[in-house]
Amino acid sequence: MTDLSYQMIRSANQAREAEDQRAESRKRNLLLLVNHYLNEEGYIETATALSKETNLDFSKFEVCDNVDLITVLLEYESYHFVKFQRYPKISKPVTASKLVRSKSRKTEAEGQQLTPAAAGNGLLPAPAAQSAFEDENAGLSGLVIRGQTDPASPGVKQKRRAGQIIDFRGMINAETRLTVEEGQSGQQFHDPADRLLKPLGSFLGYNQEWRDLASTISRDIFLHNPNVRWQDIIGLESAKRLVKEAVVYPIKYPQLFTGILSPWKGLLLYGPPGTGKTLLAKAVATECNTTFFNISASSIVSKWRGDSEKLVRVLFEMARFHAPSTIFLDELDSLMSQRAGAGGGGGEHEGSRRMKTELLVQMDGLAKTDELVFLLAASNLPWELDHAMLRRLEKRILVDLPNHEARQKMMEQHLPPISRQPDGGLELRCDVDYERAAALTEGYSGSDITLVCKEAAMRVVRKIFDALENHTE
Repeated sequence: MTDLSYQMIRSANQAREAEDQRAESRKRNLLLLVNHYLNEEGYIETATALSKETNLDFSKFEVCDNVDLITVLLEYESYHFVKFQRYPKISKPVTASKLVRSKSRKTEAEGQQLTPAAAGNGLLPAPAAQSAFEDENAGLSGLVIRGQTDPASPGVKQKRRAGQIIDFRGMINAETRLTVEEGQSGQQFHDPADRLLKPLGSFLGYNQEWRDLASTISRDIFLHNPNVRWQDIIGLESAKRLVKEAVVYPIKYPQLFTGILSPWKGLLLYGPPGTGKTLLAKAVATECNTTFFNISASSIVSKWRGDSEKLVRVLFEMARFHAPSTIFLDELDSLMSQRAGAGGGGGEHEGSRRMKTELLVQMDGLAKTDELVFLLAASNLPWELDHAMLRRLEKRILVDLPNHEARQKMMEQHLPPISRQPDGGLELRCDVDYERAAALTEGYSGSDITLVCKEAAMRVVRKIFDALENHTE
């Protein structure tokens, strides 16, 4: 690829991110206006339900002066009257035929059973508001230049003269530039703790049974920021690079992940305990703009017959519904150990076998769809995993014990020369030979090194305890 092609790919990603940010801010501003209107009119319970369903803490923001839903509606009516010489028609009565059809559809939705997971196409389409760059992603490897329509003369395309100099930098800046006010609003709204979730009521297969199961799975969606950055993870460079290739880059540069380069759907992190497997998952939840499902055995194992399989199916349906999304299965060996033979040896329960089979079927469904749903799993005992599960986890990464350089950096991070505690706490001064300490901790995991540093700091604090307890007036 030429430098210009790389620049176009990068600019397309920037334009898409800017447009997504504007669209997200627009949605949240609209919800904030609606919440303000409901509170002003006295619909307190409705406003509380809106805040709960959208996962937005409206108390963090307030509507600006001279802005409310009524004002916006009046401005639109004035604009419509000036442009078309008549006021807009906002609502209209429902005809009898439409009312009957609406009631029949509602009855069918309430009576239908759970939709098969393979019918992932039943989900509502993504929002239609996309940037012009996004429509042209497929052609970014070459330079595809299209004429623009002149606003003054709609329907007439501008003609480009042969040899005309095109200011690509200006085009890129025009697409990616945000105004000062827009940038400020985007920053204040993009708090991971205020992630805007799609309402479950818009799911096509929504019914009472699905809602009960979905509410169980929804409790495992990571709504709070774990605050773990890639740079906070010392070492594990290969693991971080592969996780980014599987989760981050397919979302940022989708035009590069087509055909044989389609992104991986499953990734297994395995290695000794305490080496940073769960920390990598927390970094994914922090850094990636995806819906993160933190799933454990208690999330999808039920004592009721048949509910475990349904929970697995609902989990993957919700992941497709909230795509792009990441499903993290910690301690995978507790869920997907090797299945017993046909004779039922090993004492494995029938419900456990059915749940494992459903999980394998759902993972096969991920490989056959284009939704950006990624399965991230971690295990300390990979040799105990079912072979069918290992086959579906396309990429397997060894998260090994830290090397000498990584151990030394961990020591320097946990025991810096001067460590000031927040809120006016103790100030620790450390005189440590980091090189020798790293050499003496050969075979230690990252968790072990953290405990060693903590114990070293506590030895100093114990002297303070003795002095305080033995002090007499």
